[in-house]
Amino acid sequence: MENCITKDFLDRCRAAWESDESGHQSARAITKNGPLLGVMDVDVPRRLPFAFSVDVWDEGVTDQGESLRCWAFASLNVVRQSISENLNLAEKNFELSQNFTYFYDQLEKSAKFLENVCRNFDKPLRSPVMLQMLRRPIMDNGQWFVFAPLAKKYGVVPKFVMPDTQCSLDTKYVTRILSDKLRYAAHALRQAHEQGAGDETIQSIKERELAGVYGILCRFLGQPPAAFDFPYKTKNGQFKTLKNITPLEFFALAQMDVEEYMTIIHHPVPHCPYGKTYTGNQDGTDDMSKMLNLDMDTIKKLVIAQLQGGQQVVMGCDVAKQSHKPSGYMHPQLYDYEKAFGTPMMLNKTHRILYKGTSGTHVMTFSGVSLDENQKPLRWKVHNSYGDSMGIHGHYVMDDSWFDEYVLSVVIRKKYAPEEILRAYEQKPEIMAPGELY
Repeated sequence: MENCITKDFLDRCRAAWESDESGHQSARAITKNGPLLGVMDVDVPRRLPFAFSVDVWDEGVTDQGESLRCWAFASLNVVRQSISENLNLAEKNFELSQNFTYFYDQLEKSAKFLENVCRNFDKPLRSPVMLQMLRRPIMDNGQWFVFAPLAKKYGVVPKFVMPDTQCSLDTKYVTRILSDKLRYAAHALRQAHEQGAGDETIQSIKERELAGVYGILCRFLGQPPAAFDFPYKTKNGQFKTLKNITPLEFFALAQMDVEEYMTIIHHPVPHCPYGKTYTGNQDGTDDMSKMLNLDMDTIKKLVIAQLQGGQQVVMGCDVAKQSHKPSGYMHPQLYDYEKAFGTPMMLNKTHRILYKGTSGTHVMTFSGVSLDENQKPLRWKVHNSYGDSMGIHGHYVMDDSWFDEYVLSVVIRKKYAPEEILRAYEQKPEIMAPGELY
C-alpha cells in the first residue's frame, strides 16, 4: 500500500486545521497548561467528596520515591495494619521496611534469572527467548503474588531496622548495576556449559555469581538483619520490648497466612471466560501467581466484604488513565480527550486490554468505600504510596465508574469469598502468553 502522506493530504490537513475554531481554543489551553489541566472537567471534584461510609484504616502514608516498588508498599500496608492492631501499637505512623522486602526481591529475581539461563543452554544467544531475557535481566516491579512468597520465606521488619537508602528510593542505579552483573553471570554460565562443565561446576558458578549479587545489594541497601529488638508502647500506655526477634517471627505477629489470599482479575476478553483461572508463570506450576477472572459486580462485592471486615484490599490498576495525582481525583470523564483533540481515540476496556492500551501500572490499597442506601458503591478511598503531599493527604478518591474501567486486579482473603468462588479458584490455571496478563 502507498504512503498516505502526500502533498494533497497535507494541504487538506492544513486547510481543515486553519478552519477549526474549537481546535484552536483547545490548542491555546493545552499549549499553556498541558493536556491535563487544559482539558480537565472542573465539575468532577465537586461530585467526589472525601468522605466514606466504610473507612478502614489510615495511619500514615508511605513514599516509594522514584522506584517501582508500589507492590511492596501496598502489600506491607496490609501487614502493618495487622501487626499494629495485634500489638495495640500507640504509634500512628508505624511502618515496615520496604527496603528489606526489596533486598530479597532482587536476590530472588537474580536467582531466577540464573536458573532461566541454565534452563535455556540449548537456545542460541540470538534466540527470542535469550534476547528477551538479556534486554531486561531484572526489574523492581511486582504484584501481591511477588510479595507473598517473600514474606513467607524471609518475614518482615520494622522500617527503623532497615530504613530506605538513596538507592532504594531511586532504584535505577540498582537495576543498572545488577543487570550488568547478571549479563556477566549469564556469559560465565553459558561459556562453562559450552566447555562441557558438569552440573556441580555450573551450580558452583551460580552460587559464586549470586554471592556477588548479594554483595552488590548490601552496598546499595544495607544488609538485612537476622534478628533485632522491637521496643514499643501500647495504646493503654504500656512499654514493651520484643527481644532478639527474627523477621519471620515478626511477620507471624500479623497472623496472616499469605496462602489464604487470592488474586482476582477483571480481564473481560473473549478468550478468557469468567470463573476460570490463569497464570503468566510459564513453567505451569500452580503457585500464588494464579489469578481468577471474575465479573466486575462480583469483584466489588468481595472488596466491600473485606473492607467491612476491617481489612484493606490490595489492588492493581491503570493509574495514569483519567486521574490527576496532584489533586487526587479519579473519574472516567475527568478529561474529554476526544473533544479536546477533535478525533475519536477512546476504546472500551475490552479493546484497550486486547490492544495493550490498558495494563497494570500501579498497585495501591482500597481503605474505604462510600455506599448508597442499597449498599451499592458510590466512590472509593485509595491509599497511595507517594507521601502525604500527593492528592488528598496521600490518597485518591475514586468514582465507582473509574473502578469499572481501570481497576484490573484485587487481592481477596478467602474467608470473604463464597464457596463457589473458592472452588473456582482451586482450578488448575491456563498458562497465558508472556505479557498477556498484568
